[in-house]
Amino acid sequence: MLSIHILREVFAMNLEEMSDIMKAALGIEDNIVGVALFKREEDIPKDLESLERPFMYCQMIQTTRLHGDSFLAHADYHECKLGGSSLGLVNCPEEISSGSIYFDKLMKCNSEATGASIYENMLHHQEGSIVATYVAPLDKMVVDPDVVIFVGTPIQARRITQAVIYKSGGKSTFSTAGVQSFCMDATASPYLKGELNVSLGCDGSSWYSSLDDDSVVVGIPFKMVEDICTVLRDHYKDWETFMKGWQDAVKREASEKSGPSPEFRVI
Repeated sequence: MLSIHILREVFAMNLEEMSDIMKAALGIEDNIVGVALFKREEDIPKDLESLERPFMYCQMIQTTRLHGDSFLAHADYHECKLGGSSLGLVNCPEEISSGSIYFDKLMKCNSEATGASIYENMLHHQEGSIVATYVAPLDKMVVDPDVVIFVGTPIQARRITQAVIYKSGGKSTFSTAGVQSFCMDATASPYLKGELNVSLGCDGSSWYSSLDDDSVVVGIPFKMVEDICTVLRDHYKDWETFMKGWQDAVKREASEKSGPSPEFRVI
């Protein structure tokens, strides 16, 4: 039986082209990261080697982003159970579903009941629905990803959002709580909802994987990536020209009204 990762819609762009366009249009120097979530063992390519020791999911993403490593990880090799349960690899421990972890350990709420509300308002895979995760640079993946992730600045996330609404209109609505950034916000949410999500990061990924405080984490369902890249390729230079021209015009107007003023930048 053919892998579900082979039985996909045919895309005009290959993964390397998508990665190159995103990097060029957004000014990203690090790797764009692809994530495949395997539902069955037979879907996993035979030449992929499993991890030799457990890692946290946020560490896998960050190491791939910064150093280009690839990771195939079954449930036992996901060191963080918050991440593993968010991705559907393991049963959700009682301390998570009860809200205890958000209250007692993470100190992110004023009671266990409030912690339970945090958990209940998150999207969740069915427990055990995923058998393994595969994290790799997008342009080096041996299968199509389910989700594409990058770490960047607010302006880079803004450009992705603008590319999403360019043809479809509407607005993007983001779901984030300052916890479970890479696993829940940037992977599970785009995968389950089929929508772009932007996360403000979390203390865990800051502590364990060195996510810096000035960055946001962007998760994109793979089915949206080609359209986004097409818009970026065709329009990002116009957007940058417009923004710089607008900034210069604002500066000129301010100078004409009040005389020379200190250098500033309008975002």
